[in-house]
Parts: sequence; C-alpha cells; structure tokens
Amino acid sequence: MPDPSLEKKKLNIKEVGVRGAIVHFWTYYKWWVIIPVIVIICIFSLVNSYLKATRKTYLNVVMVNARYDGGPLVFAEYEQSIGQEITVDSTYHAPTNDQSIDVSTDLVNSQQKLISLLTSGVVDIVVTNARSIKELGQNGVRDLHTVLTDEQIAELEQRDMIYYMDFESEQHVPVAINVTGLESFEPAYSGSDEKHYMFFSPFSDKTKEEKLLAEYFFFQKH
Repeated sequence: MPDPSLEKKKLNIKEVGVRGAIVHFWTYYKWWVIIPVIVIICIFSLVNSYLKATRKTYLNVVMVNARYDGGPLVFAEYEQSIGQEITVDSTYHAPTNDQSIDVSTDLVNSQQKLISLLTSGVVDIVVTNARSIKELGQNGVRDLHTVLTDEQIAELEQRDMIYYMDFESEQHVPVAINVTGLESFEPAYSGSDEKHYMFFSPFSDKTKEEKLLAEYFFFQKH
C-alpha cells in the first residue's frame, strides 16, 4: 500500500485560507510551473543566440594603416545618428606608397586576408592608400556611379576628391573618395603622410547603406 504521507492532501480553502492555498499549490504543483518556465527560457535563449549569430551586420568597414583605437571613433557620431552599429576593423596593414616592392610577410598576409574578405562579401567599405587600390585592380573596387549620382561625383571632382582608375573596358573610372584631411577621419589618420581613400567593395550588396554613409561624410558635413 502507498505511504499515506506521500498522498496529495485535498485542499479546503475555507480551512487553510489564501496563504495556505498558495503553500498547497507550491508544495504539490511547483514543478508544473518551474519546468515550463525553464523550457521557455532555454528556447528564448537559443532563438536569441541564433538571431544574433545570423543577423546581418549593417556595414563592415576596414581601415588600413589606421590607428587601432581611431577607426571606430570615425563612425561613432554617424552610428548614433542612424541608430545602427557599424563594424570597424583597424588591424589591417598595407605597404605605403614609398615602400619598395619587397614587403614583410605580415603585410602580405594582411593584404591576402583583406582580399579574401572582400571577395567573400564580408567587407563592404575599405579606406586605404593609393598603392593598395592599384594592387587590387579593377576587380577589387567599384565604380562610384553605382553608389553616387552624377551630380554628387561632379561635386567631388570639383573638390579634387576623386581617385580614378583605368578599366579594360573604360578609362578614367571614379573608384574612390579622398578622405585625407577630413576632420571626421582625423582620429584614424592624424599624423600620416599618405593620402587615404574610401572605396566600396564590388562584392557588397549594401548599396543603400553605403550611399547614406557617403552622403553623410562627404556632402552633409561639407
């Protein structure tokens, strides 16, 4: 026969009152509450982790030869204005324009990693020097006409801010914007003797986001 002490007692609210009813419920039914709550929390945590892992980054920016702590500062004000987070990586290095052809292994590895991220569509925007842009060639940069209007490009031309490249199919293609001397980019490149240019990856699908960023830095703040 079952142990009478283990049998569930019948509840008489009139006798035990509200407090007694709560104690009775917690004594005999607490796991009916606790287990579903635990399951719900676990499911919510898994879903939240999945969404964070798969969420598309608003923009991925690489700043070559920049100050490590300066890159994120360049975009901090813009991030606040749009309510979005931009991923900025300032750990990449490239040969300077006046360096010889012989460069260190670290520089080569850094350039190869950047090319890999560009071609895989991870990086959307790059700020680097003229030598790096030339080495990437026409397959590594995008015609600015895909991001900006003719009027906007003409304005940048008047301000002497356009970097041109000759493609096989077309000559004198605008591919990058000169950011040298712009106050917004000082945290990353102050003290540098080189000119630095912003270009857009031909493998990026974030033209709308890139256009908004370009308009903010090169037109609204001008």
